Formats: sequence, structure tokens, C-alpha cells
Amino acid sequence: MATARKHLKRIAVVLAGRVEYEREVLRGIRDYADGHGDWLLHLEIPGRQVPRFLADWQPHGVLFQAENLSSAALRAIVEQRVPAVHLSDSHLELKVPCVGLDNVAVGRMAAKHLSELGAMNFAYVGVKGRPYSVRRRIAFASAVTGKVQSVELPHPGLKRWLAELPEPCALFAANDQCSLQVITLCRELGLRVPEEIAVLGVGDDSLICEFARPHLTSIAVPSRRVGFAAAARLDAWLHGRRGRGSTLLAPGGVVSRQSTDLARTDDEQVNRALRFIRANFARRINIADVVREVGVSRRLLERRFRLSLGTSPLQELQQARLQRARHLLVTTAAPLAGIAQQCGYANASQFVTAIKRDTGMTPGKYRKTDDPAPVLRMDQEKER
Repeated sequence: MATARKHLKRIAVVLAGRVEYEREVLRGIRDYADGHGDWLLHLEIPGRQVPRFLADWQPHGVLFQAENLSSAALRAIVEQRVPAVHLSDSHLELKVPCVGLDNVAVGRMAAKHLSELGAMNFAYVGVKGRPYSVRRRIAFASAVTGKVQSVELPHPGLKRWLAELPEPCALFAANDQCSLQVITLCRELGLRVPEEIAVLGVGDDSLICEFARPHLTSIAVPSRRVGFAAAARLDAWLHGRRGRGSTLLAPGGVVSRQSTDLARTDDEQVNRALRFIRANFARRINIADVVREVGVSRRLLERRFRLSLGTSPLQELQQARLQRARHLLVTTAAPLAGIAQQCGYANASQFVTAIKRDTGMTPGKYRKTDDPAPVLRMDQEKER
């Protein structure tokens, strides 16, 4: 028994785990550790006790996020002189390998989505003192046409700032929590979302996105893969292969909901049908439900769809389900039955048939081959 303990690799994970993104990163680390029986994980919440914990436990490796860590805790991590990987993009002061999101790509993706709405006025709500927020703002501002008005939270004048934005406005927020705050204040001010202010977040935290009224459109991020890739990077270093630079994972795509769901056509009945489909496709609705919502005959609605979009209501319903299903396949480890339920399919068999018809692959093969989060390696850093 003593010999078994001696060969365990003690891995310290210093991360709060308070928000969905951090919890998914932790799940990714756990996924990697599950395949390595000699890993002993210890989750340490950031705080004044971190330096003492590191000195007492003496880990073989450390996975950490600098956010919420004191300078004393950061120094303690470096002074351990053991392999350490930062769970975010580059942290120049620490000079350690980093595995995180490509925040420049996040900003550009936001700009593309909001620009496609036809917006001429843009705004950004960031988080004070957070480098990722700055990177997203700069990338967003450089990719849109026109000036971007911006503010950082916490900000006591946010309500007044929102009220003074030119309308209509497309607003990008650094994360879903910021977006929820914005949408709540818009409702207090009587500002219509998305007609007067379209709001886009980051993180695709399902609880927050569905808590918002209207539901929040958000950029999905491969947080679980960040955790897995960071653990793999640390493991390679533990075996003498540190590697160079940062490993950045691209965002998974925009998950559209009502907060950016502006009218797509000049036909308001078609727009009403589209809004109903997007809001309810997970509830196993059918075309009869859509027809009842709009209040016209099925034949008339189909004719209007063909004239406005060149598609049918059924095709739009199928595409809404498939888009969500493809996203869940490649960004989560959810079982097929669970994905089928979340996307409005009657059962897993119906879901499998739909995916095979759409992609030519089984869900399992699609999950392995269609990766929405390619890795970008940045080699500016040099080995110490």
C-alpha cells in the first residue's frame, strides 16, 4: 500500500469552480485523470491559504487560473519549481505554458454574428481587470464597421449608459453573466431586446441563457476540452516534454436564441413562425403547432416560406434541431438519448437517423471527426 501511494502523481488544481465555464474545465481535467490511474487530484479554492497548501502538500504539478489569485499565491506556484500550466490564455508575467480559449477568435465571431443582423451601432460590456475581456473587446472592435461604445463592469452608471445607446444597437458582452445583467436592465428601462438592443454573450451557460428574458444568444466555448488539453499538456511536461507556447482553442459557434433573433424577412407571419420554431423546437413541436401559432393555413404558410426563404416550415424546424444536435455532439459528452431529448426528437433512434441523413455519418463518428474547436498553437514564448 505504501508503494502505491509513493508512485501517485499529486496534481494540485487551483480553481474556484463557481461558474459553469470553470466547472466544465474541472470536468475536462477529471476526464483526463480518469484515464491515468496514477493521478491524485486535489482541488484547492483560491484564497490566502494557497501558499501554505502548496508548501505542505508539495504537488508534482499544478493546474491553475490566475484570476482571483493573489500575487503571493502566484509566487508560491512559481516557487514550487514543478510543472505548472495556466488554465487561460497567455499570462506574460508568469512565463508558464497556457491552455485556454482563443479570445481573439471569440471577439471576431461576435462581430460576424452581430454584423450579419445588419446593425450599424455597436457596444461592448466588459469586465474590469480581466485580460480576456480586453482581448475580446479589441478583436470585436477591429472586426465591425463603425465605432464601438464600451464600458467595464462593475459600473454604477450602466443603466444610464444603456439608455443613451443609439438605437438599434448590437451589444456584445464579455460573458453570459454580463449579458444577463444587461438584459435585465433593458427590461427595467423598457428597451426591447432584440429590436432596440440585440444582446450576445459568451459561454452558452444554459441556466443563465434560459433565465434571461428573452433567452440569451451566446457563443459556445470548449471549456471541457480546455481542461482536458491542459491536463494533457501538464502530463507531457511531467514526462519531460514541456513544449512551447500557448495552446488556444477556438470557440464552438454561436447558439442562437431570442436575444439576437431579429426579423429575417419582410413577411411578419414568416418571422413569427421562425421565432416560434427557434423558441420551441426542443419541445417536440410539429408543423401543426407552428400553423396554430401563426393563425394561417398550412398551405398559405408554406407558400410564404417558399417566397421569403426558399424553404419550408418543416425544413426550418429540422435545421433548428440539427444545428443544436451537431453542437451538442461535439461540445459535450452527453449520451445520445439525452441529446435527442434536448433537441426535440422522439427518441434516440429518430435522432440517429436524422444525423446520418444530414451528415452521412453516425453520431459517434461525427463526434470524433467534426471538431468545432481546432487548436491554435502560439510559439512566441520560449522555454525557460
